[in-house]
Amino acid sequence: MDRLRKRDSLKTGYLLCFILGVCIGGALLWGISMQRGRTEAAMPESIEPMEPEKAQMPEPGDAGTVVDYPFFSGEEGWMLVLQNSSEGDAHGVDLEERKFCLYDEKRQLLQEFPCGIAAAEFVFRFDSLSPYYGYGDDLIVFPAGAQEKGEEGLCYLWDYKEKRFTEEPVSIPWYQEDSVKNQAFMTAKAEENGETNVICRINGGSRKVVELRKWTLHRDEETGEEILHIWDCLEQQDIYFGKVERYETGALINEEYYQYLFWDGLKIFGSQENDGPIRIQKVVQGTGLAEAEYEDRKAFLADYGFAQAEPYYEYYDRFHNLIMELYFDPQAGRGCGICYYYSYNDNLDKRVSREGFVFDEVKSGIWEPQDTFSTLPVSGKDASAYASGYREIYEYTDDGCLSSFEARGMMMCEHEPVEVSLLSVEYIYRNDGTLCHKQYHHWPMAFGTTGQAQSGDYDEQGRLVFWYGYITHGAMEKYYIYEEGGLEPAYCLEFDHGGSPPVMVAYDRGN
Repeated sequence: MDRLRKRDSLKTGYLLCFILGVCIGGALLWGISMQRGRTEAAMPESIEPMEPEKAQMPEPGDAGTVVDYPFFSGEEGWMLVLQNSSEGDAHGVDLEERKFCLYDEKRQLLQEFPCGIAAAEFVFRFDSLSPYYGYGDDLIVFPAGAQEKGEEGLCYLWDYKEKRFTEEPVSIPWYQEDSVKNQAFMTAKAEENGETNVICRINGGSRKVVELRKWTLHRDEETGEEILHIWDCLEQQDIYFGKVERYETGALINEEYYQYLFWDGLKIFGSQENDGPIRIQKVVQGTGLAEAEYEDRKAFLADYGFAQAEPYYEYYDRFHNLIMELYFDPQAGRGCGICYYYSYNDNLDKRVSREGFVFDEVKSGIWEPQDTFSTLPVSGKDASAYASGYREIYEYTDDGCLSSFEARGMMMCEHEPVEVSLLSVEYIYRNDGTLCHKQYHHWPMAFGTTGQAQSGDYDEQGRLVFWYGYITHGAMEKYYIYEEGGLEPAYCLEFDHGGSPPVMVAYDRGN
């Protein structure tokens, strides 16, 4: 079998913990939103509520202003106050010495720290930008007019374990509202002949904002054509470079694909390890799972009889980083391999850690043709039976292919009817019309947590090559392996990240 190489989409294991948290958070999203907020009943009379979007210094003599910070569940009644200094200027306010005061539900002072913004007016934002993927929103403060003046703001990260804000803020550029995804955010700059958008993320070690991706769209002065350039700043590689076209409305044709390339597979920070020991878990009869460690790749492969073997299968990301390599003996029904996880340290040096895997048997399975464009939940149940006011929303590409589907309906939440998204599926196509990526999500309150979030990557032949799904006890990845020219997979290598060993499945193809 030829070694297969897939470079379309970055799906690395180091994102698992984060994605798992996102999925669990999605299941609880409505409940959390109902519990967030602040209790105003016990506010001091000298403190008045503040509009969340824009704040102005209170009149002289006021004790302070309540910040509409969205406290997490378990912090009901807590209050964040912007406190004026006791000694002010001629107008009674010292802009340099304002401070934030954090109080619990009993109005006990828990923390105080400088505001750090000297402007008379400023803008608050509450977004999750923490590089540690905690629960709760961070406090971001910008001077009013920061976007027009090119001024930076300050981000006070929320420490969900200590239930405090970090007192040393991170300087942060003005970013587009509602652009935050996976702790990353986007800055945007309109130019005379185009635009430049940059995705950034906070590096927790250096406490600096780092540029991850850059989107440059400009019009060529000679040809008049618009050229899109998507660049990965850390990998120092192109993701896309080429001509783009627009509809008469001005929207980019196939912009969903370009945005997917722009945002997918962003790197994280923090790992110091590089080419460390290869650790594995293997099944030992009578004792369950046992751990083992190998100094290097050579020692690991030699111990399992593949010292001189060529990889049976390899999976790469779009930057040609090796993500998974498999060594396999179909006749003996045994194999091993290594998964690679890439990140960057505080100095932005690229790091890779490795995790080995082994299996001593191959299970038989039957490949069932995939209904890629199904609009049913993974359970196969009728979504309309779970909600009143049921409605379906379909969108199609110019070629008539389904680009998105959503089923919505009214559900009772806290004794009140609320319209929710019961099921959504999105499809991303390459410019040649072939399916690139599928994203699925269902409402766990109706269809359970297992499989509530799933995604699939497809090669240029329309074959499913990689699948990721959330399961109740963790997450699962599947690599589909095809023989040369085959349209149906010969094998599937499954990783259950809930603690089970990997499983190799050989599909019965009717022989």
